[in-house]
Amino acid sequence: MDFAKMDIGTITHGKRGDGVRYLQLFLQEYTSIFNEKVNPGCPKCLTTCLNRYKNHYIEMANTSKYRLHAKYENIPLEFGSPILVNNATLTDEYAHILLKHKNGERYFSILPKEEKLSPGKKKKAISSVTKKQSVKMKYPSENLESTTEE
Repeated sequence: MDFAKMDIGTITHGKRGDGVRYLQLFLQEYTSIFNEKVNPGCPKCLTTCLNRYKNHYIEMANTSKYRLHAKYENIPLEFGSPILVNNATLTDEYAHILLKHKNGERYFSILPKEEKLSPGKKKKAISSVTKKQSVKMKYPSENLESTTEE
């Protein structure tokens, strides 16, 4: 039985060909996964359990190493893109595109270690922007000025 594709009405009122109710089968599978009892007479409890069951299988299907912060769920992949990215649809390719955004790391709550920018990489990116530009830095305590060119 694929309860993740069924609605609550089908589960509560439907039966298999041999007469066994879908509700009984769903409750058995739910309690085997989550180890908690469900009140089958409460429609709100059943709906909550079905949603939790569906979310569990969506999360298991997603094999991405990345996780978005909750506030960045359903953000556009790029400016003007019709593709909305959330943790259920997030792939490694989408994550790499989001990381290319300015300060793209802010979107992620879980980021693989090899993708995190070290301070050296950030400085390198900044120095490439200021290449062949004269930068004057004043030190208030020493009143020194220095210029750097790369």
